[in-house]
Amino acid sequence: MNGLTSSAPSQSAIRLTVSGFLLLAVQSTMLLMSPSLGGDAGTLIWILTPLAFSAFVAALIGIPEPPERHWRQRHGR
Repeated sequence: MNGLTSSAPSQSAIRLTVSGFLLLAVQSTMLLMSPSLGGDAGTLIWILTPLAFSAFVAALIGIPEPPERHWRQRHGR
């Protein structure tokens, strides 16, 4: 997968970026709606923040894709 820093980013990189930012937006909305930050909300925020950050980093770097015909290789022939 071509990352966002390449000249032609792949569709997967763009989807990862959008999903990461949506996770951050949900987290921010939950914080703004909460009058006081409870234990459950804090746990959810600690889960969503690294997930969103890792999606953004994966989108920037790019994840290697397997070859197209990797499932068609025959063994022993």
